[in-house]
Amino acid sequence: MDLQRLLATNYILQCFAVFFDPGLGPEAALRHTLRLINLAREKILTLPQVHWVKQAADLDAGKDKLLAMLSVEGADFIASDMFLIELVHNMGVRLITLTWNGRNSLGDGVKVEGGGGLTRFGRKAVKAMQDLNIIVDVSHLGERGFWDVAAAAEKPFVASHSNAWALCRHPRNLKDRQIREISRQGGLIGVNLCPAFIAPSRENQTLDALVRHISHIAAVGGIDCLCLGSDLDGITALPLGMEDVREMSQLPGLLEAAGFSPTEIEAICSANLIRFLRENLE
Repeated sequence: MDLQRLLATNYILQCFAVFFDPGLGPEAALRHTLRLINLAREKILTLPQVHWVKQAADLDAGKDKLLAMLSVEGADFIASDMFLIELVHNMGVRLITLTWNGRNSLGDGVKVEGGGGLTRFGRKAVKAMQDLNIIVDVSHLGERGFWDVAAAAEKPFVASHSNAWALCRHPRNLKDRQIREISRQGGLIGVNLCPAFIAPSRENQTLDALVRHISHIAAVGGIDCLCLGSDLDGITALPLGMEDVREMSQLPGLLEAAGFSPTEIEAICSANLIRFLRENLE
């Protein structure tokens, strides 16, 4: 993935995620997060071909530009200081993935055995984020934490890069009850290109199989909760038949072959996400 290939594939919006190794500890995570936010501001978000989305009005940039949102994957940098949520908001962050796979001050990720859900501080952090119009992201959060967010959230939340557990029983994927809850609350699910989230065996890790995840999520939660999460800045392998982001151009044809209408395909590929951002980045 790079800017030239994103533009060549007619991408409308890309979310650029700041990620750090949680094993470094909160102090190092904070320094690393701030450094990467600054780097993104200097090297990506101010490019003439890019329009940085920080509020709903920014979605109306010229069609020749790539819309770009800044996010943080894993809130380890916050530690116990709620002010840091406001700080990264002031720096332009508009989505925060609450945990990575492990434990932080907000809650437990999917790889914490017997995960304990959100902490009391985590519940306060969710409210603080939503008060600032930072989108709360439950991808990587453990299942108990998911339901804690569902109970605490006053605005819709997202699973920005997760697939359907019913089709591939990976801990990062969503069970049907979770899909229905995100949909019920007006949230979004961004399907993920990570091969291990699509199918257990390599020969089945294809874009056709990803379309089956899309069909399942649509059947369980409805078309309106679907978008493309991709995880292109995080994964180390792609589905079979994909060399880079440009192969995403196959997806509309595959969705049509699976029985989706032109209106539904547009909703999945862009319209749902743009609508959600208009409603939640006021």
